[in-house]
Amino acid sequence: MKPIIDNYVHAKYPKGSVTQWFGENPDLYAFLELEGHNGIDIVAPYGTPIKAPCDMQIVELKYSPDGYGSHVRAIGGGYELVFGHLSKIYDNLILGCEIKEGEYFCNMGNTGFVVSGPTPFWKYNPHGGTHCHLGGRKFTPRIGNEPYNIQFATGLQGTIENYDNGFKGSVDIAPLFTTAVVKEEEQKKQLMLTIIGLSNQVIDLLKSIINIKKKYVK
Repeated sequence: MKPIIDNYVHAKYPKGSVTQWFGENPDLYAFLELEGHNGIDIVAPYGTPIKAPCDMQIVELKYSPDGYGSHVRAIGGGYELVFGHLSKIYDNLILGCEIKEGEYFCNMGNTGFVVSGPTPFWKYNPHGGTHCHLGGRKFTPRIGNEPYNIQFATGLQGTIENYDNGFKGSVDIAPLFTTAVVKEEEQKKQLMLTIIGLSNQVIDLLKSIINIKKKYVK
């Protein structure tokens, strides 16, 4: 999966773009019967465009004032993905529609339950609590009479795997982004090495031409 914002840095804020990792602060989430934070909190200024981390199908568009606020649920890459606390969901986003990896579909915000001031649970909380809660749960679609444990607004039925894992099925998807970032950096390095290699070939060719001219032009 690709990062959901431009210039994403896979590290804790202020060095990076994450204010809260998966599984952190168990005391804070005990009242929700969770063993810790059930996603990744990615921070950027209010209104920052959010893009699809993979090809996805939109299965729910909701607003919950005491939870994720304005949020989107989608199925992609074998996961149910939730994007929470949004300030805007784009008008062309409708239930059942498909969006491609890298396509912008909403903006970062601070709707729903967010904390805008300092807390004992995290040191930094910039931009007035603005962030995107990104959660992921392994999802297997079911058809016909196959048993299922979730049905989305589109009618899609399926199974959230390992629902009893202490996070209601949520899993840490941070390693997926780590892989994506590493791959992008590796691609950049390979491109740079290619450019350097081609430049060296051009330099050698020019040197050869100069030597030839010196040999025959006197």
